[in-house]
Amino acid sequence: MNKMIVIPVLFLLSLMLAACNSESENGSDNEGESNPTGQKEETPVEVDEEDAGSQEDESEEANYTEENVKGDYIIYSERADELGLLYYFTRTAEDLPHQELLHRSLVESDTSLRNLFSAVTNFEVQGTAANFYYNEDDNLSMASTESEEFWEVLNELGFRFGIEEFNLLNQDGERGLTFAENYWEEPVKIEPEPNRGYYVVSAENSERGELTYVSAAVAGEEIYDDNGELLDFGQTVEAMAEVESGEPFYYAGIFEGMEIEEAIIEENQAIVRYRVNDGVQASEQERIDFEQVLQLTALDFQVQGLKIVNESDKIVSTYPLVETKNADMNADREQEESSKMTEDEAIEKVFNYLEAQEDVNLDDIQLMIQDTEGNENEFTVQAFVFSGEEEDEAQMTNTLGWYSVDKNTGEVEATDY
Repeated sequence: MNKMIVIPVLFLLSLMLAACNSESENGSDNEGESNPTGQKEETPVEVDEEDAGSQEDESEEANYTEENVKGDYIIYSERADELGLLYYFTRTAEDLPHQELLHRSLVESDTSLRNLFSAVTNFEVQGTAANFYYNEDDNLSMASTESEEFWEVLNELGFRFGIEEFNLLNQDGERGLTFAENYWEEPVKIEPEPNRGYYVVSAENSERGELTYVSAAVAGEEIYDDNGELLDFGQTVEAMAEVESGEPFYYAGIFEGMEIEEAIIEENQAIVRYRVNDGVQASEQERIDFEQVLQLTALDFQVQGLKIVNESDKIVSTYPLVETKNADMNADREQEESSKMTEDEAIEKVFNYLEAQEDVNLDDIQLMIQDTEGNENEFTVQAFVFSGEEEDEAQMTNTLGWYSVDKNTGEVEATDY
């Protein structure tokens, strides 16, 4: 009986060993097939749908031809009896300073009898401010209609060049200039008329015999939504495409057979995607008009640039706008402002100044900034102590001294107030 028990156990052990050897061999074979280099096998990475879509978009965009449009723009204006203010828009191959582009635009658009935009002794742009210098002995008067047109040109063109305010100064840079029957002592805010979109005016209706552009506001087209809010960028481009053909003086710059797929503003850039229907062949002038009405429209939204994506021909065209330059100037101005001293820092400077004086006891001294209206370069700090020892006794201030603190250098000097 003992023998009968032993044989099956040995037999089972043999089967188990054979099975283990078989699994080991199969495992080795599989590892050799899947990882022949002997390196550690990595777990596959799952990609979610958004990442996959993003990678797909990037792959598609890589197949587009990119065009970065060179040159800055110049805008001229003229007046039409039927419509009012019209615009010429062009890009120049010349590398001109920002202020010269604006001044040239203003001079070309000047309708004043004395050519007051060009009669300046100096013109400059500082950040988002335009400064006009005039000889105060010159005749700077204008008739009422003449004056209205002058201010309209300044407000409309200034806005489209990123200007926020202007200053009228005499030849020495001083305020208090008599100009157009007014006395100017303060900066004047640029105030353009609200607008959304542009249309093409035929050459027959232009003084120069060239194609010009009219704003939707001047043309009387709708620029507000049902809630009384100005149209957003997408709504504006849609409205520009839907203007009825056959208008007596103007027509759409978005030509027939073009389908606008998207018009948005993203990261301070206007983006328009479009497709041209099969069989439609746009003329060179139609293409130019389309690009220029979109650039003018983007300027009204104060974006840094415009990107036009031609989905039919796979071309991406990027147009820089003036805010790119102004962003650099504003950054310089913000850096300059941030480097100026605060009131707390000025008080600390005076405290350190007094602390360095051997004969000054700082225990009871109080320091306070005094309002010195019109002094943009210095803080005036009063050093004083309170007189009166009893708690219920009215306390008076006893001034020990006055100190000026330079806002830029931090230099402290004793002064008279």
